[in-house]
Amino acid sequence: MFKKICFTVLFVIISFYGNAQKSLNDYKYIIIPKAFEFSKGDDQYQLNSLTKFLFNKYGYEAYFIDEFSDDPTKDRCLALTANASNEESGLFKTKVEFILTDCYNVEIIKSKIGESRLKEFDKAYNEAIREAFETFKNLDYKYAPKEHVEAKPKAEKQPVVEHIEVKEKSKITETKAQPEAKLNEAVADTKKPTSTELKSELYYAQSITNGFQLVNSEPRVVMILLNSSAKDVFIVKDKNAIVYKKEGQWMYSENNGTSTSEKVLNIKF
Repeated sequence: MFKKICFTVLFVIISFYGNAQKSLNDYKYIIIPKAFEFSKGDDQYQLNSLTKFLFNKYGYEAYFIDEFSDDPTKDRCLALTANASNEESGLFKTKVEFILTDCYNVEIIKSKIGESRLKEFDKAYNEAIREAFETFKNLDYKYAPKEHVEAKPKAEKQPVVEHIEVKEKSKITETKAQPEAKLNEAVADTKKPTSTELKSELYYAQSITNGFQLVNSEPRVVMILLNSSAKDVFIVKDKNAIVYKKEGQWMYSENNGTSTSEKVLNIKF
């Protein structure tokens, strides 16, 4: 009976590491955020720098989010984001656990929970992080390219896209039965624009099939921009909205049927 229990436990452990290894090898990069959720500022106690250092030390290819987003050749969906949690910490113990998620925020693997009884927070987190990294140290990680890892949303049907034809003197004609109008008339409304839910922050544009995806600093995909035939005009996926360039600034314009909302976007291509 005892042998049977030991065999079952051993089988579960081997299966867990085997599945994690198989999934982890599908990804080429590790993205480190500027700050973890429990931190009070960017790279507090240099924990984010330590995390990047340890990933690279153990054979992974790790980047800070701004370093990764500045390189248009890197596919966001070949990267995992390293999120750290201290939810298990108590009064006398500091505990850290790492959760790696893909570009759709799907959890791929969790680390063991690293612990420390040190009283100084900087030393305690340093010790707990190093213990949690035993998980990634012991995995025989090696990136294996897979054709199915693509930089586009999974399990989503391609939307019906309105085609915009460029006419002389900046006139456009949509496939719907609408009169010709200039670009600024197509995106403006006689009613006063209302505020949108978009935050005033920097978005990084990453190339995907038929357009771009905008990601924030978390990083999280906040918007999909689909190409149109008009220069500097993109159709926002799943929204009655467009993003266009006006006087050197990127504008987000949405029409909900009764009014138009407009917002300046800070986009880095």
